[in-house]
Amino acid sequence: MLILGIDTTTKTAAVAVVNFELPPSLSPGKPGGDTPLREGGFKILSEMQSCGGISHSENLMPMIDYNLKCAGVSLNDINLFAVAHGPGSFTGIRIGIATVKGLAFGSDVNNCIGVSSLFALAYNFYNFNTPLCHCGPDPQSHDILVLPAIDARRKQVYNAVFEKFKYIKNDRIITVGELESELNSEFPGRKVIFTGDGADMCYNEINFDGKIQAPEILKKPSAVSVCRAATAMRDNAVHPRILAPSYLIKTQAEREYNSKNG
Repeated sequence: MLILGIDTTTKTAAVAVVNFELPPSLSPGKPGGDTPLREGGFKILSEMQSCGGISHSENLMPMIDYNLKCAGVSLNDINLFAVAHGPGSFTGIRIGIATVKGLAFGSDVNNCIGVSSLFALAYNFYNFNTPLCHCGPDPQSHDILVLPAIDARRKQVYNAVFEKFKYIKNDRIITVGELESELNSEFPGRKVIFTGDGADMCYNEINFDGKIQAPEILKKPSAVSVCRAATAMRDNAVHPRILAPSYLIKTQAEREYNSKNG
């Protein structure tokens, strides 16, 4: 299965092409079929990030074209389109969703997966091992919570809480102060590591004994992580016409319309 992954939910644009092969012993209906993704069936063919001043609308299609060429495949070879569908920048989300719809719409099969940008950020820690953090596919000896945080402005972040890639707290928008209170009341004695473009703000402003500073490279969106998350959700693929954004909050246009119309 060739997967094209895209993330444009923040200032960083990310594109990747991966090849995923489910081992026969883990195929649906076989013993162990629900076992989490193993590295043996996941091969990164190409990957690219852009953090420059060029807008996603200008940059994304050239990035996709370049990644396909580097991977040695064509658009027609892609079996699954995985896109971070939010939360994050409304404009960035729309660009990613619209691009995938345009690329995938010629097919009559369910070949699209919308991945939470927060879920994808948690997958940045897949196979990441240090003396402080073991968040690999089967972490047993450490007790680390992964807290993605995307800046939502006004001291708010889009956030979720994960343990071993399972949701502890679902995607939400929360103030940094509320997150601090939650960590101290519900997770005392645990270790947490922040990721995303709101990670530094959370780390610097939240008073919590168990906080860990993540390496810079793990704070940026990764299209490879979008693809990894998509493989975990592969049974949820939809037709491109059904693919939809996940803003978590109403857009400014919706808020203005509601205020004018009661």
